[in-house]
Amino acid sequence: MTSARDGQASMNDILVLNVGGTKFETSRQTLLHDPASMLAKMFDPVSPLQPGVMRDGAYFLDRDPVNFRVILNYLRSGQLILDKNAHLEAVKTEASFFGLAGLEDFVSEKIREASEKDIKEDKLCDEFLLNVGGEIFVTTKETLCKYSNSRLSNIVEGKCRQLFDKNGILFLDEDPKDFAYILRALRNSQNVPTAVPKEHIDNILNLRDNLEIREIKFGYREQSNSFVSEYFLSVCSYDNHQRSTMTTGLGNELGTTD
Repeated sequence: MTSARDGQASMNDILVLNVGGTKFETSRQTLLHDPASMLAKMFDPVSPLQPGVMRDGAYFLDRDPVNFRVILNYLRSGQLILDKNAHLEAVKTEASFFGLAGLEDFVSEKIREASEKDIKEDKLCDEFLLNVGGEIFVTTKETLCKYSNSRLSNIVEGKCRQLFDKNGILFLDEDPKDFAYILRALRNSQNVPTAVPKEHIDNILNLRDNLEIREIKFGYREQSNSFVSEYFLSVCSYDNHQRSTMTTGLGNELGTTD
């Protein structure tokens, strides 16, 4: 049996929808833009599916008006236009509810792209700038906090007093040439000693002690008297350095050559 709306309905009809208390005016043609959708079946004059309850001259739909605005604009233009208060996940839910498979797939792709962008930005944010004595070092927070009990880690994490330069970069008032070896050691495996120039090793060990990084090790390469490219590495652990400075001095820590 044909309903009363069938004989009078036209694609050019202007319909009023009350969506969650917000009224929208649109054409029947817009609502039928996707023939497979629930909205098309609700407002197609030949469809057995009823459009909903008529209230004060408007068809009532118990849905979120913010997200429905995105749905309606998509039917009007074929483009995804997000309201400032609309979220992709919520729009995807509405698209699924109204049977708009094309929009649902499109929003899913946008969600995937946004997720990949966030991951990429997170990776970029892993870059950490540190101003040591006026020289900017580019590293990661993970590297600087490799040893969580160190003073350096506590400074980076903000667990003790921090200083910042005029650009807002964390500042350490130390010699950058010495810190370069500290950073190199932090990047190395824990059991791999870092070679440093013999003439700088005392300053580097003092800086290591000041930053309380007990786990990293240093040494220096020393050439033999014979003119042969043979080197050895004297490893200096934190504990040995502490003992040597309190007792016999640096020379015993490093060892001697035959």
